[in-house]
Amino acid sequence: MTECNAQIALDFHPQLAIDVGFDAPQISSDGGVIVLRQIDDGLSLTEGFSACLPDERDRTRIRHDRREQTRQRIYQIALGYEDCNDADTLRCDPLLKTVCDRTPNDPVGLSSQPTLSRFENAMSGVTLRRLSAWLEQSYVDSLPSSTEVVVLDIDSTADETHGAQQLSFFHGYYAHHIYHPLLVYDGETGQLVSALLRPGNTHDSRGAGNVLRRIIRRLRRRFPDLGIVVRGDAGFAMPKLMVQLETLGVDYVLGIAKNSRLKGLAQETMVDAEELAERLGRTVRRYTSFEYAAASWGHTRYIVAKAEHSALGSNPRFVVTTLRGFDAETIYRAYVQRGRCELYIKDFKCALSADRLSCSSYLANSFRLLLHAAAYCLMHAFRQLVGGVSKSLGRAQFDTLRLRLLKIGAIVQQSVRRIWIRLSRSHPGCAVLASLLQPAHAPPIPA
Repeated sequence: MTECNAQIALDFHPQLAIDVGFDAPQISSDGGVIVLRQIDDGLSLTEGFSACLPDERDRTRIRHDRREQTRQRIYQIALGYEDCNDADTLRCDPLLKTVCDRTPNDPVGLSSQPTLSRFENAMSGVTLRRLSAWLEQSYVDSLPSSTEVVVLDIDSTADETHGAQQLSFFHGYYAHHIYHPLLVYDGETGQLVSALLRPGNTHDSRGAGNVLRRIIRRLRRRFPDLGIVVRGDAGFAMPKLMVQLETLGVDYVLGIAKNSRLKGLAQETMVDAEELAERLGRTVRRYTSFEYAAASWGHTRYIVAKAEHSALGSNPRFVVTTLRGFDAETIYRAYVQRGRCELYIKDFKCALSADRLSCSSYLANSFRLLLHAAAYCLMHAFRQLVGGVSKSLGRAQFDTLRLRLLKIGAIVQQSVRRIWIRLSRSHPGCAVLASLLQPAHAPPIPA
């Protein structure tokens, strides 16, 4: 094997010889994690998360406490290392050790993959419920005192499974064995409010009532007069859920599957849209509203319809809602805004790999989902902070933020009294990072 301290000569440069050596001091490729640690301390995120975790290990043999393990796992997910296997090399990274409260030269390092696997498999159902309550209460506590209206976007997603995971089932719609998580976001800010892992054969709306009831009660305890609107697609337009929201005094805007009766009630508007589209030669949308009662509802509810006609033909869409003080188009456009929830889920699943639920135990996978949820909260706060410095980066996806701001080379050196972290001056995002690390009154960098 080639010695790592050997000098290697290269000759591709037309003017000068090139010598390559492997003798640089300790360097981390994730220098931006120090900003994540600062944000974490401001939110008390890993502090609050780890406080919910029991630790029944022999205290005389513990090398890595729950807070350190929580930080290590959440920071790794945020940095793009979603597998516990990554810990076998990252546990010795000097900067990751530093942000987890160890020293760069600590020979013990952080938790290894087997240790983190035992950590994930040590959680009970009681602990998971405690973590869910903490996540939801953290969101409520983070809202400004002037908040008057909150929009909750609820949605489900499919996490494909590829092994013998407990409660993984084949789902006909997705044509795969999956888990079927339920997610709730703040529709205005994109903050993740709650995450619940469910078996793969679960209906979209299963568990939604219980989750929403908990969140709504927490919101009302802090804001008694708060206006709350729940948005969801047709999978949540179930009679039981609508009755529950009406009983709680909460408004909703839910998609509803089209049928012949709904089409008949919107027929006149659909004909008008078709005639106008043919005359103008372009897509035309018209809106209408009416009362409607499905056989299972027991009473009528307010329906808003979009009658759209394009070159592809008619495309009617329907929404059931309790909002009656607005015109049909305004209500439908408000419903369409729930499409942003798909972008939030994309950040959660693609950038943070929240679908990497590869433990055998259902409880361990549920705990993993909550670890990824905490990493989402950390990255969401990071994006909001970046937005105050650079408007363009403040709209970026999590993986873009990671590549542009977190993946920066850092030399880490330890002396008797301090730790020196030297970030690369040639990194394109160094000016933004410098501003983020300065006091809050530092002038913003132009977008």
